[in-house]
Order: sequence, then structure tokens, then C-alpha cells
Amino acid sequence: MRYQYTSPGFRQRFARPTFTIPSGVKLLVIINIVVFVLTELSGQRNILFSSFGLVPNQVWSNFKIWQLFTYLFIHGGFIHLFFNMFVLWMFGKDLEMQWGKNEFLLFYFTCGIGAGLMTVLFSISSIIPIVGASGAIYGLLVAYGFTYPNRMVYLYGLFPLKVKFMVLGLGVIAFFAFLSANQSNVSHITHLSGMIIGVLYIYFIFNWKNIKMEYYRLRLKNLKQKTSDQNDEEVQMKKKVDVILDKLNDSGWDSLTEQEEKYLTRASKQLFGDRPPN
Repeated sequence: MRYQYTSPGFRQRFARPTFTIPSGVKLLVIINIVVFVLTELSGQRNILFSSFGLVPNQVWSNFKIWQLFTYLFIHGGFIHLFFNMFVLWMFGKDLEMQWGKNEFLLFYFTCGIGAGLMTVLFSISSIIPIVGASGAIYGLLVAYGFTYPNRMVYLYGLFPLKVKFMVLGLGVIAFFAFLSANQSNVSHITHLSGMIIGVLYIYFIFNWKNIKMEYYRLRLKNLKQKTSDQNDEEVQMKKKVDVILDKLNDSGWDSLTEQEEKYLTRASKQLFGDRPPN
């Protein structure tokens, strides 16, 4: 699958090379590669899979809770690792640059750990280790579909397809594969769970951010009307807030950087304290 940028907004906002890897994605890729190499060199692959892969029966009966986290960094082979890391880079880098490192990593691990938990609940007696970052990766694909629905990908380098239709197709495939494949080597429930958790996360976070956006608008809407008795620092702060609010009005909350969101919070507290908005 070959990826191609088509969004003018992306080109305007980011002047970075296509192959730039932001720090969160880079950290995940490095850890996954290091763990894979060490696993292959150890000669104890099966033992490591049983101890640190996701074994539903062990999580449930022996309380090996750490497996819900560690399974995300273990892969069954080079091809498995390569495709997961490729998709992580291809789609994750834009999300991290849009959201910021902390929120990106929170989303990634929420989807990955949540997908692992749902996998345990659906196959509670299974003793087969489940490995790989696919649950988190499928969550990222959902987030990308929500964030950049009309960007184009080229399936097999030939067939143009909007991201939203690609993600929808992957969801349908994962759903029917989960219903039909009893002895598959692929954990389709993990893929499907990652997508479901991604949808829920995006839905609730999106609504929460809209609430926050309305709150800030209400709290800061009268900044321009109160400059006569303010010092220069407050005047400059209000000017910067105006710029950020204009950006909110034009492009929505998701267009703000992490620094801009924090600045709004700080400005709101500094200018109004505990007073209610007018």
C-alpha cells in the first residue's frame, strides 16, 4: 500500500520532510525493533511469547496483567514487525504532529491495552499467545480516518481510495473474519477491538474537547472589551488568545497544537482566576 498526501492543509501546516518521524512514533518503533532483535537472538522465543505475549488464560487465572501491555512489543516474525511499524510510521506521525506526543501515546496504549483486555474476555480459556501491536495500530487507523477522512491511499500502488473508505473496509473485514475464523493464526478480535476502542475514544474525546472549546469561547469572548485598565502583558496575552480563538472558529479544536491548548488554559486562569465567565 503506497501512501500519498493530498491535503493542502497538511502541506500548509507542516513544512517537514515526508520521512520525518516524531519522537513518540520513533520511540515506539525503536522499542519494537530492539525487542524483536533481542527475542530472536535469545533462543528463548517460545518462553518469551508465553511470558510476555498475551495469553488470555494466564491473564485471567494467574493475574499476569503485565501481558496486556507487553504483548504490544512482541512480534511473530520480521514481516509482522515490518508491516506494523510501517503503518505506525505512515499514519501515526501525522496524528502525533496534530495531537502532540503525550496525547498520541495515551491513545496508542489505550487502544492496545483495551484491545488486549477485550481479547482476554472473548477467549478467556485460550492458552495461545497473542503478540503484536496490531490492536493499537487498528486504533490509529480509525483515528486517522476521523482526522483525515478524505486523504488518498493507493492500494497496491494502483487503486486510489479515500482513507475513510479504507478504514471502513478494514473494519468490515475484521468483523466478518472474527465471526468466521475459528482456527486462524490472526487474532481478528484484537484488530476489531482496537478499532472499537479507537471509535469510542475519538467520540468521547471529541465531544469533551467541543465542551472545552465552548467553555473557553464563553470565558474569553469579552477579552477585546477590557483593555483600558490592563497592563501590557495582559494586552499581549489577549492578542495571542484572539489569534488562537480565530483558529478555533475556522478549523475547530483539533487544529490547535498542544502548546496552544495549554496557553488557552493558562490565559483563562490568569485573566479570570475563579471568576465565572460573563
